[in-house]
Amino acid sequence: MLFEEKKNCCACGACVQICPKQAISFEPDESGFLYPVVDETRCVHCGLCEKACGFRKEQPQPTRLAVYAAAAENIDRAQSASGGVFAGLAAKVIDDGGVVFGSAMQYDGNEITVRHRAVRTREELIRLQGSKYVQSAMGDCYRSARESLEKGETVLFSGTPCQIAGLYSFLRKDYSNLYTIDIVCHGVPSEQFFQDYLAFEEQKIGKKVTDFRFRDKSKGWKLFGKMAAVDGQNNPSELFFEPEESSYYQLFLNGYTYRENCYSCPYAGGFRPGDLTIGDFWGIEVVQPELLKQNGGPLDEEKGISCLIVNTDRGMRLLESAPEIRLYESSFEKAKKYNGQLRESSKLKPEREIALALYREGYDRLEKWYRRRLLAVRIKRGIRRAVPKWVKRGVRKLIGHNPA
Repeated sequence: MLFEEKKNCCACGACVQICPKQAISFEPDESGFLYPVVDETRCVHCGLCEKACGFRKEQPQPTRLAVYAAAAENIDRAQSASGGVFAGLAAKVIDDGGVVFGSAMQYDGNEITVRHRAVRTREELIRLQGSKYVQSAMGDCYRSARESLEKGETVLFSGTPCQIAGLYSFLRKDYSNLYTIDIVCHGVPSEQFFQDYLAFEEQKIGKKVTDFRFRDKSKGWKLFGKMAAVDGQNNPSELFFEPEESSYYQLFLNGYTYRENCYSCPYAGGFRPGDLTIGDFWGIEVVQPELLKQNGGPLDEEKGISCLIVNTDRGMRLLESAPEIRLYESSFEKAKKYNGQLRESSKLKPEREIALALYREGYDRLEKWYRRRLLAVRIKRGIRRAVPKWVKRGVRKLIGHNPA
């Protein structure tokens, strides 16, 4: 084992890709999370795998240069989760002859997979846009990025903070032609968990799921999802849903299904490993309402607004090279107010152990548990809405005057 406890491994893949003897591979645990395993018959004990582990290294103090509310012009923001900043920067790199690495959700005719991949054209870039609330398999992208860097190509690499830290540890040297973007990440469920959920949905609706969007903007910049499917005659259909209608989605938002290390993430806070950090600017209507179009400001909240943190001089140079990114000054205090992962890692809750234990018995067992909980929540919610406000005030007043 390359780690003493599961919380010490984020499965970035740096150890797997740096091993000169291909002695390390990933194997799933009982909940579908991948962990590296060493083939001792191949291992030569060179120690490169331990040196390449960026997750357990001591983190420096944050070096933030600027924070913005941002949105991209000349980019189809309908395909992006927030303000399209990543797509705008990636398009600039591609136009200049560079290569962009990021996470893509793809249907291969049999199942939906989430993999990191390289793209070199604007047409391919759409594959990397949008949120994927699933752990993305890195494959050999660190090696591929190094090859491109050695050739002198400009490389833009995006991923979760631990994946960016893994890239730097794998490379072990600085490249002036490398730019990195880390996303504001809550945590990641396993791909196997996601695929088992899709299989459950397919059985329920009697169709094959061919695409899944966690953040569809047909109804604006919110958390609505969309699922595409085909029947036995290949007739397509689409299903739009709110998070509560999808057990996978809502369990993710509740923080019940992440990898163990996500609950003690060293990057969930002020220090960010990427040159730039990008996420949704949640709560901007509270902290900077003057920027919104509905208030006469320049940013259209229906199309999405990005929180953009500049961490390095290199990140600032990349940003300055893309004038189509519209920037409006903000602060880290404003950005983190409604972005919990800019303050601390997700909280480990007792429901995680329950949810994963039920999942191991079959996704249908987990689904039943989730539906019962959801029904209870909706009943309580309905009762609260049904009781007049004057009754609530009277009860609170009565309780407040009760000596007990």
